[in-house]
Amino acid sequence: MGSSWKLVLVFAVLFVMGGVSGSVITSAFLWKRMPPNPTRNFRAWSENLMQKLERIGKLTPEQSARIRPRVEAAVKQMQAIQIQAMLQGSDAFDAAIAEIETGLDPDQQKRLERFREHRRTAIQEAISRKQAQP
Repeated sequence: MGSSWKLVLVFAVLFVMGGVSGSVITSAFLWKRMPPNPTRNFRAWSENLMQKLERIGKLTPEQSARIRPRVEAAVKQMQAIQIQAMLQGSDAFDAAIAEIETGLDPDQQKRLERFREHRRTAIQEAISRKQAQP
């Protein structure tokens, strides 16, 4: 009866090791299978949508050429919507930080203000990158 705790410990270690190794293997397979984000840039987004339309609609090359400008216009509009959503989300978070700052001491307020400035800069850079894409 004195060695039963050893048996329980061995099975617990085996269980944990199985869980860890299973998680590592699963995440490795999922990482390889995840396709890149097709909305990362204008060209990739447009091409991704065109490929889907061509495949699903079984479009001819002439049809594809005819609808490409409309798809590209839609992608530009979707990118503008993304930028607007980023700005609105940033404004909402900035308003929340402004409310939070009122209950903090001066040092904490300075830290949050620096955080807010860094966030704004990062968002502006992200928007500039999106707008600079052809």
